[in-house]
Amino acid sequence: MAGNDDTDGDGTESTSSGGSETTTTIEEPAEAAESERTEPVGEAAGEGAAEPTTDDAQAESEKEELDHAAESFVEVEQELLGLAEGMRGRGEAIAVERVPTSEIPDDYPAEIDTEEVLALQLSMFEAENETVVVYFEWPDQGTDPRLARLLSLRDIPMDRFADIHGETILLTIEDGYYVPVLPDEEPRGDPRGFYGIIAGLVPSLLVALAGIFGLGSFVSTLPFLLLWLVSTFVILPASVYMDAWNLRTTTDWDGGPLFWAFFAMVPALNVIAVPAYLIIRENAEPII
Repeated sequence: MAGNDDTDGDGTESTSSGGSETTTTIEEPAEAAESERTEPVGEAAGEGAAEPTTDDAQAESEKEELDHAAESFVEVEQELLGLAEGMRGRGEAIAVERVPTSEIPDDYPAEIDTEEVLALQLSMFEAENETVVVYFEWPDQGTDPRLARLLSLRDIPMDRFADIHGETILLTIEDGYYVPVLPDEEPRGDPRGFYGIIAGLVPSLLVALAGIFGLGSFVSTLPFLLLWLVSTFVILPASVYMDAWNLRTTTDWDGGPLFWAFFAMVPALNVIAVPAYLIIRENAEPII
């Protein structure tokens, strides 16, 4: 019947009007067609593990940054507690051995010209379970005076080197290595000069106290005047000189013995200079 529209099963619509027929194609929705042509994502990927998401990658990156930051703090802490130039510490001599020179680091701060060296091992007091090694030229091959100076501080002859076992030695950091703190001169002076300092300073102190409290009668006598002269210009400077040399060659003190001996014999000034020297003497660190 004319004017009726028939639709074929394949989506094509035919229209008849006045003996002419017009064919119109009806397109299916794009999404529906696409869903028919594309397999589900899950089925296409199969049962394999899914790739990491952006959030997982960001979390992993943040964790690595935190770990790196923590390591940097630990490194700085180790540097602060470690080998700072000029830092000092004490070590106990625990072992010694004869080793070839090739075992010494190339940048070790002491000059070693012998084929073999004496390696002295020390256990550090400040750091638990830390052992350091200091090197000396082998005695019968070289001319390095450091070992002889170290032994002379305990009156140990070279052929009885084993006697240094158990001794504590003052060490310092030089170019990143522990080395012994050693004086430039052989041991000199006399530690008994300390008693002469005390005895020689007493008359000058009595004169100072007499001037403060007005007790000048006994300091004006001839015997006391002679005692003061001998103490001020002989006993006191000589005692300071001897004690200062002993201090300089057995401790880490590097002052001038002649300098302090001069001020020790200057009247009035010596009652200030000598006590100051005694304070310095008390704070000096023995080498061994």
